[in-house]
Amino acid sequence: MKRILIPTDFSANAWNTILYAMELYKNVVCEFHILNTYEVKPVQLVSTISSQKIGYLYDSIKIGSQEGLKMILDDIGNANPDAKHAFKTISKSGSFIKMAQETVADTIFDTIIIGAKGMTETKEFFLGSNTQRLIKNIHNCPILVVPEDSFFQKISEIAFATDFERIYYKAEIKPIINLAKDHNATIRMIHVYDKPKLTEVQNYNFNSLEQYFKNITYDFHSIPDFSTVEKAIQAFIEELEIDILVMINYKHSFIERLTREAVIKKITFHTSIPFLIIPSDN
Repeated sequence: MKRILIPTDFSANAWNTILYAMELYKNVVCEFHILNTYEVKPVQLVSTISSQKIGYLYDSIKIGSQEGLKMILDDIGNANPDAKHAFKTISKSGSFIKMAQETVADTIFDTIIIGAKGMTETKEFFLGSNTQRLIKNIHNCPILVVPEDSFFQKISEIAFATDFERIYYKAEIKPIINLAKDHNATIRMIHVYDKPKLTEVQNYNFNSLEQYFKNITYDFHSIPDFSTVEKAIQAFIEELEIDILVMINYKHSFIERLTREAVIKKITFHTSIPFLIIPSDN
């Protein structure tokens, strides 16, 4: 049985993420944990003088969280859920990241699935602040980011973007293989290069990947870095009609660079397809 954690803020984007997850794991025995976190904001406390009123404020926010989760369960019931799917709700008081870390520490999850809103009105960067912090602070569970307005469609093509500069571990590759097997999909390894020929180290790492993928359909694509890595990947996604993009998050990786505060506003990476981020195993 797979266990899936889905954070929600009760927005339309978060509900779409739940629907996406239900379709992604259709016919797979799953237990979905729907997490909502809440906390009183400082601005709310400033206008609340007495301790009694503060208590009422906390209680009302807690009740709002619990009632919101109950409404989600009702909506799921009305959406004709798969008989193989079970649903649990978690309401926690505290900051989103701290409660997410606590939840993942208490229960082993196969994947966290979170919706992503555009960070700005122009949506130049497709990761919202909560998603950025989740990627930076959760290091023991794959995270599937579902962009705003991304709706489930058959998973046929999975792009795995990598530079082949490091060795790959079984725990890192397993989520990609499972995804491909569940949907009978093709894995397309993408290498964005500035030099067309692989080095000896890259060849060794490429061969190790081939061993992992020997029982599934895969292909290798080497594409030039015609301006930036993100633009090259976006062009590849559009050309081959990729359904899910996968990357491993390790030190100095493209994902690590994407979530670095100093460069966030300088990068314009956006995609309309879900994005699976797998933490490194070392």
